[in-house]
Amino acid sequence: MALAAAVLRLDANGNPRTVRLLAALVEFEARHFAAAAAQPAQNDLVRAFRGGATPAVPIAEFLERIQRCNFLYDGGVYILAGAYLARFMRSRAARDAGILVEPATAHRLVSVAVLLGAKFSSPRHFERRVEAFQICSGQSIRASEMCSLEILFLRAVDYRIFIGDEEFQRFFRVMERGPKAPSSSCGSKKRKAEAAAGREEEEEPRRVRACQLPVVVS
Repeated sequence: MALAAAVLRLDANGNPRTVRLLAALVEFEARHFAAAAAQPAQNDLVRAFRGGATPAVPIAEFLERIQRCNFLYDGGVYILAGAYLARFMRSRAARDAGILVEPATAHRLVSVAVLLGAKFSSPRHFERRVEAFQICSGQSIRASEMCSLEILFLRAVDYRIFIGDEEFQRFFRVMERGPKAPSSSCGSKKRKAEAAAGREEEEEPRRVRACQLPVVVS
């Protein structure tokens, strides 16, 4: 099957090419919302996914390290991870919290998404040790964080971790297309309405709100 061959194809380094495809989407989001990392966390969900330290390793290298630590991951794991991350960002919990894929949250968000993708796609998920995320993050993500982060993630998506064939294929095509600029109207309808009414001076201090991954918009 053409799709299966494309998903399982390896890059020049012997990693599934979907590692780099997922990294490109996450890195794009983190760059776009880089300013959010400097803003104080206003709720427990944001605080949890920022954790105690932000890994210095770039997302692409981080995912490649995870792949080397867990060499049995196939390319489909990273497609599932991307779909789970998009589902999380669209969830009511994430939108209410105003959490974004930004430099301080990106590594933990993608870690949980990859962990779930591995658990629910591989018959040998028991070998997927959470210690790998601590090692691959340069000790910034503690292994002890992963269980609570996984629970928060699952609760946000209402434990909906099944991805059907059609959605899987659609998200793979999204990943192959790569990131695209988010809509300029994302999270700004209220601000635009106030500006049109000439009430900019009364606008509350801007709060960064959650948007779904822009590449998922269809």
